[in-house]
Amino acid sequence: MAAAPPVLRNLSTEIVVEAALRLASSDGLDAVSLGKVARELGCHVTSLYTYVDSIDDLRVRMVLVVQADLAQQLWQAALGRTRVDALHALAGVYRDFGMAKPTYIRLLFAMATTADPRFVDGAKHLAEPIRATLRSFRLDDEQVRHAHRAFSAAMRGFLMSELQDMYGNDASDTFEQIVRLFTLALESDAWPVAGPVSKQRRR
Repeated sequence: MAAAPPVLRNLSTEIVVEAALRLASSDGLDAVSLGKVARELGCHVTSLYTYVDSIDDLRVRMVLVVQADLAQQLWQAALGRTRVDALHALAGVYRDFGMAKPTYIRLLFAMATTADPRFVDGAKHLAEPIRATLRSFRLDDEQVRHAHRAFSAAMRGFLMSELQDMYGNDASDTFEQIVRLFTLALESDAWPVAGPVSKQRRR
């Protein structure tokens, strides 16, 4: 359980969100409630409504912090890199971020279907270094859209499996194989065009 901090007289939205993230990291995402966050901060739950509208609003604000954190690292990794070098760097950031901050990555994945405009804007910013890298492989916009989904699905699937220790001691080898397969497909200049698989097979 999280240790009880001293009572805070001066609250802010940032302090409330940070407390919620601490609680999630120590006790799990399901443990986050306005009541528990209030106890974490040493205040009455009604005080929180000055800074967040609801538990749903709090969760969105939590994931916005995660998005910004990961996006900053992705942009830094992509800077000055293109194609295979950039893709390997981006994949490495995803993995390192997920292993260093498992609660953050679980929250990001859990909120992936959120329609809140703030989350959608954050997701676009998070996606851009990946999409820029994919465009460096001379993919058109439609191919980039699907390649980005494929990359994200691969990262999500691997990370959630690794966090459950499904791959054992050779997890790094499996990760490298995934990234290599992805880059080989991109470098082949034969990335699939949009359309039903059955139609593409008949060509």
